[in-house]
Amino acid sequence: MLRLRRAAVLYGLRFFRLRGSNERAARGFATGVFLNFLPTFGLGGVIAAIFAHLIRANAAAAFLGGFSLGFFWPVLFFLNIQTGALFIAPAVPVDDLADTYAAGAQALVWGKTFLLGAAINGTATSVVTYFLFLAAYEKIRHSALVRLRWMASRLR
Repeated sequence: MLRLRRAAVLYGLRFFRLRGSNERAARGFATGVFLNFLPTFGLGGVIAAIFAHLIRANAAAAFLGGFSLGFFWPVLFFLNIQTGALFIAPAVPVDDLADTYAAGAQALVWGKTFLLGAAINGTATSVVTYFLFLAAYEKIRHSALVRLRWMASRLR
C-alpha cells in the first residue's frame, strides 16, 4: 500500500512540475482522456504516453489522462453505444447499463455503432478537457505542489 501511495505522489509531483508550455500538457492530458473511450484493456495510460510523443504532447500528462477515467469503463462503454446508436443501429439492442453483459459486449465492442460513439464521445470530452485543463492548471498548480511535497515528506 505504501508503494502505491509513493507512486501516486511521485506521478502527482511529475504532473504538476511539468516543464514546457501548458498547452503541451493540456494536449497530453486530453489525448489520454480520449483513449479512455476505446477498449485499451488497462493499457490506456501507457498507450497515451507513447502516442503523446508522436503528437509532441507531454507524456506524463497523457499517462495520467489515460488512467483518469479507467474506473468508469462500463459507463463509457454504455455511452459509446448510446451515442453511436443515434447514427447507426447496434447489432445487439442495448437499453440499459445491465445489457452490456459479456456475450453482448463481444458483439458490440468492435461494431460500427461502438466505434462511432467512441469517436464522438472521445473527441467531445477531449476538447472540453483540453480547455478546462488550460483554465485550471496554473490556478491549482502551486497549492497542489505544496500539498504533494507535504505528502512526500510524510511518506519517508
